[in-house]
Amino acid sequence: MTIRHQGQQYRPRMAFLRKIEALVKDMQDPEMGVRVQNQKVTVISVPHAMTGSDVLQWITQRLWVSSLEAQNLGNFIVKYGYIYPLQDPKNLVLKPDNSLYRFQTPYFWPTQQWPAEDTDYAIYLAKRNIKKKGILEEYEKENYNFLNKKINYKWDFVIMQAKEQYRAEKERNKADRYALDRQEKAYWLVHRCPPGMNDVLDYGLDRVTDPSEVQVKQLSFSCLHSGCPGALRRTKNRNPRAHGDPPSSPWPARVTASC
Repeated sequence: MTIRHQGQQYRPRMAFLRKIEALVKDMQDPEMGVRVQNQKVTVISVPHAMTGSDVLQWITQRLWVSSLEAQNLGNFIVKYGYIYPLQDPKNLVLKPDNSLYRFQTPYFWPTQQWPAEDTDYAIYLAKRNIKKKGILEEYEKENYNFLNKKINYKWDFVIMQAKEQYRAEKERNKADRYALDRQEKAYWLVHRCPPGMNDVLDYGLDRVTDPSEVQVKQLSFSCLHSGCPGALRRTKNRNPRAHGDPPSSPWPARVTASC
């Protein structure tokens, strides 16, 4: 009987992301976190904004790392969508200057694993198409046309939702509209990255188990009940190192046992 571990959908990168999230939560501490305040972008005053230099300084002091290490970690935090840029939305990097950023809503953090569905992306592109009067970036035009063909059966719904969201946004104040536009832009850059950008959420193949777990060999019930030769011996405690066994492979595999 073939037994697959319950953690077969385990994503090894999730452990890394949870560490990032713990750090981001510390960044948002009202007393010990990164300084946030109203910041002017052109003629708009955006609340709860912070500078890239303040973020890097906080990382350096909090983790006792070099400026280069802080820069690399800061870039990861932006590329994975935990912080989004307000002034240069196309570039998901943390600039070590007075460029402005905001924290992404935890609802949209990668570990939430909300599927970035075609319908939602189509609504976003349709809304941008309305807002920009048909002037989209080349890859956005291609995606828009592709989705139009793929989900044409509900394109009326897509356009209706796009118009409704556009009307709702126009009722917001300028600062909120500006921040929301950058927030959405950053989210879709992470989840539907354009050509030429590395897809940071491309995990590759699922691993069968969490590699940090202690794997337990399981036997088929038929072996245990029929007194299969060697079954009881295999269930005894066994030190794999003492017998020279290689470590468990992290690659996808099936745990099997046969009589």
